[in-house]
Amino acid sequence: MQRRRLRDAAAALPMGAVLIFTPPYMRIYDQEWTVFGVPFLHVSLFALWFIGLLLSAALARRLVADADDADDALPELMEPIDSPLPHRASDAVDPPAADAAARRD
Repeated sequence: MQRRRLRDAAAALPMGAVLIFTPPYMRIYDQEWTVFGVPFLHVSLFALWFIGLLLSAALARRLVADADDADDALPELMEPIDSPLPHRASDAVDPPAADAAARRD
């Protein structure tokens, strides 16, 4: 359940960022105030961008950690499968080499 919530949050974050940076919402920050001589709109735009960046980094770390935990539990749940497919690249036959060998015969 936790993994699904993290994936949902990772999907919702860019949509929320797009929504917050649309002109109707940015007009909220278009005030006459200044912060150390910089217009409040510019400061708020940078601050919102930076908060989105930090949230994305935090979500990415948690998703990677959760995926690593899931991968650690995976071998215990899986059984080996007998497959007719080659397990290594060296076991596979190179098609052009096989065609050349067939022409020589």
